[in-house]
Amino acid sequence: SNSIGDDKDLPPRTKELLEKADLILGEEQRTTSTLLKRLGLSKNFEIFNEHSTKEELEDLVLRLTQVPLTVIISDSGSPGLEDPARKLVPKAWDYGITVQSAPGPTAAMAALTASGFQSSPFTFVGFFPKEQKDRERELKHYLSLGHTLVFYETPYRTKHMLESLSKVLPNQRRLFLNLDISTQYEKSYRGLAKDIFKQAANHPKAMPVFVIEEKNSRHNG
Repeated sequence: SNSIGDDKDLPPRTKELLEKADLILGEEQRTTSTLLKRLGLSKNFEIFNEHSTKEELEDLVLRLTQVPLTVIISDSGSPGLEDPARKLVPKAWDYGITVQSAPGPTAAMAALTASGFQSSPFTFVGFFPKEQKDRERELKHYLSLGHTLVFYETPYRTKHMLESLSKVLPNQRRLFLNLDISTQYEKSYRGLAKDIFKQAANHPKAMPVFVIEEKNSRHNG
């Protein structure tokens, strides 16, 4: 587990688990080290992230079978949602290792609840393709479901995503964009995609979460 942007989001149970952990896995060196220091914990940890190889993954899972308690923490949000833990957790189950979650905040749910859009049903997409044509084709597919859509993007592609949304998102469905959620720099936009594109396209690089309004809201009939 980890916080979203502010350490005060961190569930109290996480510190207890980290104190008991026989092995701690972090996503990035500096982030993990800083978090442990702020919690007053002087414990060693190892790094497992998107750069870890398949061989390193296999070796790590074998080690987990010998370790009573391993705790995985991510840079932000709950591990396993669009981060390296999503590769480790299925492997752990395959090896007969019991996996439990220490429930904590997730950027997707925080943005969904703040958007004011319908939360049932909603579809969490994760990340859309990098290439514009592929991205817009996938967007149209998910828009056809009519669900509220929640998805992530990298700070460097926020502008490109806003541009695509301005093209493919009907004016009847509003957009909610949350930047740097749970930090002192948090900023939110809510309205038509083309208007948000004008307002936010030149915003300093920030971690974005996008929420698209459901098809049949009172707003769009």
